Amino acid sequence: MRKPLSALLHFAIGAFLVLAIWQIGHLVMDIHVLPSPLVVLRAIPALLNAVMFTHLYHSAYRVFMALFFSMLIGLLLGIAAAGKGMLSRVLTSFLYFTYPIPRVALLPAVLLIFGLTDLSKIIMITLIVVYPIIIVVRDSVTDIPKPLYNTLTCYGAGKIQVFRYITLPWALSSILSTARISLGTAIAILFFTEAYGARHGMGFFILDAWMRLNYVQMYAGIVILSLAGFFLFVLIDLVERVALKWKKV
Repeated sequence: MRKPLSALLHFAIGAFLVLAIWQIGHLVMDIHVLPSPLVVLRAIPALLNAVMFTHLYHSAYRVFMALFFSMLIGLLLGIAAAGKGMLSRVLTSFLYFTYPIPRVALLPAVLLIFGLTDLSKIIMITLIVVYPIIIVVRDSVTDIPKPLYNTLTCYGAGKIQVFRYITLPWALSSILSTARISLGTAIAILFFTEAYGARHGMGFFILDAWMRLNYVQMYAGIVILSLAGFFLFVLIDLVERVALKWKKV
């Protein structure tokens, strides 16, 4: 696990490179739709009011709940698909058949069934994020070295102990690793879903600023959403550090 100072340094370098590229683009293109990053950063403090925090709260809630359900469903179905019985074969067939379906195209159906609510947005994000988690968990559990099971069984461990001390930690490790990758996808889908019928959320704020031709606020909203995603990424790191202490051994 990277040390906090090292992680902070990597973040600072990455942020500097993004701002530098942004500034170069602003100078080269010299168009009003791409303001200077310095102008955008100066505008952010004035936007941090109760309205902005309401937008952040709704977006964070939708992403957090979608990731939670995705990891829970991914854990259960991934472990089930890693077995050798009929359930495993049925789940694997279902995954192979439905995985190529462009789930973003299901957004109109989800909105019609569940309405313009938080639930429809959470379901939409979950539908897209859960599949990689299921597959990664299934492959991870399938690849657990058999000697680990044999060793624990030789010491008299039952199925519950084997699941608790081998299968579950192994699956959690793969889930948290995949959650980092899925976080970017979840935020992208969040932005997409908040463009339809939402009155709160960072996606709504950014699109509203765009329609009002307020490009400084639009880019400021993008920066704030990116920072929120970064903090969620750090939160996943902290959860992994607490939940997977055994990986340091």
